Amino acid sequence: MIENLKNDFLRVKPSNWRWSATIVGLMKYFKNYNLESEVKVDNDFIEFDSKLIEDEKYLLFAEKHFKENMHHKKVEDLISIENPSEEVIKEVNEKLSKNAVSNTVMLKTFKGIKYNGNNSKEIQEVIDKNRLNLIKQTFKGGRALYYNFCNDNNLLKDTGKSCRIKGYSLDMGKKGKSVSYMGDQRTFVYEDSKLFDFIPFAFSLTREAFFINNNFSIKQLLESNKNDIFEKENNIKSDLFFKVKESSKYINYDVEIIRKDRENEYFDTIYLRKESIKRFEKINTITLEAISKSLKLEKYRGNVLNEAVNKDGYLNVQNIVVNCILNNLSLDDLIDVLLREENKNYIISHLININMGGKMNLEAKKVEQKKAIASAIGIKQKFVREGKKNKLRAYEQRFISAITLKDYDRVKELLLHISATTQQPLPFINVLFEDFEENKDIAYTFINALGEKKIDKNKGGNE
Repeated sequence: MIENLKNDFLRVKPSNWRWSATIVGLMKYFKNYNLESEVKVDNDFIEFDSKLIEDEKYLLFAEKHFKENMHHKKVEDLISIENPSEEVIKEVNEKLSKNAVSNTVMLKTFKGIKYNGNNSKEIQEVIDKNRLNLIKQTFKGGRALYYNFCNDNNLLKDTGKSCRIKGYSLDMGKKGKSVSYMGDQRTFVYEDSKLFDFIPFAFSLTREAFFINNNFSIKQLLESNKNDIFEKENNIKSDLFFKVKESSKYINYDVEIIRKDRENEYFDTIYLRKESIKRFEKINTITLEAISKSLKLEKYRGNVLNEAVNKDGYLNVQNIVVNCILNNLSLDDLIDVLLREENKNYIISHLININMGGKMNLEAKKVEQKKAIASAIGIKQKFVREGKKNKLRAYEQRFISAITLKDYDRVKELLLHISATTQQPLPFINVLFEDFEENKDIAYTFINALGEKKIDKNKGGNE
């Protein structure tokens, strides 16, 4: 919420996500102009002189923040190249003409002007003369820019007749009476502010933009929404994954995440639980690399945990992992599918690590995991030494069938049988007999380690 103080000073509090995002956008603006010392930042509010905000400065900040989406900035970069190639000249002219990679204001501004490799000065003068208009029109109409977040007719205008934010904005001329009590528009309750124009700067610079409303304090709010940690253009789940993982050190409780999809006229809200944040946090770089690649399946077709295998047999594992973490689900179904595939031991081992939970603490479970791996290796070596690879393979298939059919008693029987056959003790078996479902990850680890391993140079299969 906003409070008007004496001498044109304003106090803004993060009372809901809209004001939280406004504060983040404002602070980025102040930082850009080295005005942070002029702003009083408290735990619960920021306070500043309203005269620090100027329309021209706002537009120039927008140009800098969304540089990649500003066509004239791209032109500036290209025409600064000495001895430009035909390819560069062609690219500049595409930006100056009616083209899918340009926009209307560029077409109007550069009407009749064509780049020939020698008239850079002329084009630069046109840009300098029309810079503010180029920024404003591009910013307000850009599908990834202001238009994505707010009603483009409200840019840099004072308080309107309804909230300017997408999903809250109304055409009061057409719908004003229907949304008002007794058809009287004077009863319509809304909240709008020119400061909401700073909301676009608070979101991630990704196709589907995210904002973490970690408003426990202003400091944590700002730390959780640093742009430089999630500027990579990935799919939606990757965006969210990187954003939450990098921000997790500032979040120690359930938190609200606001998402804006360019295809929708509204904002989504995702509630991220503390348990989910911890699971994100424990995913290391190696596991992240392993799950970031699409996985080719040879046998299975269909859906796995609501993610479809595409027509070429590829599965987006990262999407599944993020969905499961967000919804506090296990990855058992995915692991079951991969156990039936060939050479998926490497990715399975990482999924088991992400999956690990239950009453046993993580360190104790890792100890049991090591016992399971050592036992599996010992059994495998014995079968190989005795020239009984086929028998090993048969055991592996029996284990996979039993665990994917959720016949846990059969898994226990097989464990006892293989131990008796090979005279190999299984020191991890007690935890499975105590509570199989709670410690299923140990059984997965044993079965995965029992499988025949092949070296895959791309680490897409075994290691």
